[in-house]
Amino acid sequence: MAAAARALGLANASVAEQIRALEQELGTTLTLRRGQTVALTDAGQAVLDTMRNIVARAEDLPLIAQAGALRGRLRVGSISTVLTSLIPGTLRRLALLHPEIELKVVPGTSMGLLAMLEAEEVDCAVSVKPPFPLPKSLSWQPVRAEPLVLVAPDVLSRQSIAAAIRSTPFIRMDRNAWTGMIVNRYLASRRIPVRELFELDAPETIVALVSEGLGVSLLPDWGITSPQGRKIAIRPVNDPRFDREIGLIGRRSAASSLIGAFADVLIGSHAASDGGKGQA
Repeated sequence: MAAAARALGLANASVAEQIRALEQELGTTLTLRRGQTVALTDAGQAVLDTMRNIVARAEDLPLIAQAGALRGRLRVGSISTVLTSLIPGTLRRLALLHPEIELKVVPGTSMGLLAMLEAEEVDCAVSVKPPFPLPKSLSWQPVRAEPLVLVAPDVLSRQSIAAAIRSTPFIRMDRNAWTGMIVNRYLASRRIPVRELFELDAPETIVALVSEGLGVSLLPDWGITSPQGRKIAIRPVNDPRFDREIGLIGRRSAASSLIGAFADVLIGSHAASDGGKGQA
């Protein structure tokens, strides 16, 4: 109650009075006091869920009222490697082509961004393609394929991929992450044993660890570059079955036209940065 009052800029008593007025209008009890706290009744929870939908619809009204005009607020989630490779160029192009679109970019992991989409906290997300079908409320648009590569200290550049992995500690992408699942499938298909040193869901950090000479890793090539002052070897596995597919997951809503515009600019930015070759 106190937090609600602060958020609304009202006195605590004013919030309590408004709740009592709502209870009288609806003819039911919405809250119960339990010691020093206030809890929702079953009726209160039902009303809350419905009101959240009403508020969400109300927030969509400016988009609906534009009747196709590309203006409004768009909340976009993005995985970290796309934030540093595709998003800067996309934002630059979007500002030139659609200056009336107000964009908010939210970083996250693929799994975390999907949860945010389902909770309607973002409108779309640039993510790894999920290893399962999406619900009908969400759409998928591919953007680019990123080939799986071995990232190794430069001194191992002449070794085969299998030999480098067998002879050197392995820095693994989190095996439960969608990217980590691709790496797992590759290792299993080649029956390559590994001596794990670290496991983390942070590809840029993994590249930094490799550049320090701590081990080797398998990563999708989002445009990997050597950290300043250090050399690394990047060797493609040359098997498209293990490419990581990056695309845009969109939520079907009043913001669909804005999502479509963002998707067009995102794909255009990739084509421009790639020289139109279609290779990440």
